[in-house]
Amino acid sequence: MEKLILANTDGAEIGVETETLTLDDVKKLYFSLDSKYRENGTWLMNDEMALYLQTLKDSSGGYLWSDFDSFLMGKPVVIDNAMPLVQKGAKVIAFGDFSNYWIIERHSPTVRVLNELYALDGQIGYLSYEYLDGKLVRPEAIKVIKISE
Repeated sequence: MEKLILANTDGAEIGVETETLTLDDVKKLYFSLDSKYRENGTWLMNDEMALYLQTLKDSSGGYLWSDFDSFLMGKPVVIDNAMPLVQKGAKVIAFGDFSNYWIIERHSPTVRVLNELYALDGQIGYLSYEYLDGKLVRPEAIKVIKISE
């Protein structure tokens, strides 16, 4: 799913592009999204990014994101380690209303029984396939932070 959301065409819009990620950039990303999509907004990032944001401190040594309850700016944070690592050109944080990403069943699931493979052990095996597709139907509903190249 992330790859389609992060695609250069038909993917989420770039809300912020930066060389060095700061909490200010995260706040800019939040407000770059239209308020109607912010209402049901969710953050999407990997463990490395969440740890980085959790360790940012102000000039007095206080943590900028001090909550450890999986919420950032009042919105839930979903950790997905399939999100890219911090590197040039990577889209490292996504924020928006993910209900605008539709998953579509292209073909009904099929199930095959595999009797012969497991017959010697008195077992039955099953092989199942399901064909799915996905599309971000409103690219403006999700914005990302991109690290400059």
